[in-house]
Amino acid sequence: MQQIKDIPDLRINISINGLKPETRNSLMGLDDFWKVYQMMQHMTAEGVKYRVSMVSHPSVSIKEQQEFVESGGIVIQYQSWCGEMYPYTRKRWTSCIRALHGLAINYQGEVSLCCFDPFNKANFGDLKKESIKDVWKSPRREEYKRLHCIGRGHELPLCENCTEG
Repeated sequence: MQQIKDIPDLRINISINGLKPETRNSLMGLDDFWKVYQMMQHMTAEGVKYRVSMVSHPSVSIKEQQEFVESGGIVIQYQSWCGEMYPYTRKRWTSCIRALHGLAINYQGEVSLCCFDPFNKANFGDLKKESIKDVWKSPRREEYKRLHCIGRGHELPLCENCTEG
């Protein structure tokens, strides 16, 4: 955990996607709610800062979303997922905070651009084989960061079709 705490500008988001295991399973097809919950408790005990999010999917009740926010989580708008869910063509430049300050780590330890890259098309590494620090500083991630820093993120394959940024 100390390695994670030592990475400057890293912002951790845990997409638990619900207050109940059934909701996570419905949205993500995963039966790991309690494992994720235990990891969150461990991170809290170790002083690792993170935020928790869920997707405002039409199948999730407004009541559960409200309770999620009241418990300290954030609800993310149901999006295009880098153009994978809904066709979208970017009409302006982009400098996305997700590309500048985030990573998405799936349940298998693979690291991708952000939570809007659910199919891991912008793969930055594998935490079973590399440290998070090495993935954070990887040449591919640095290129995504560089282009977003100068407002040219829309030139990247996934970012050109994303509704964020």
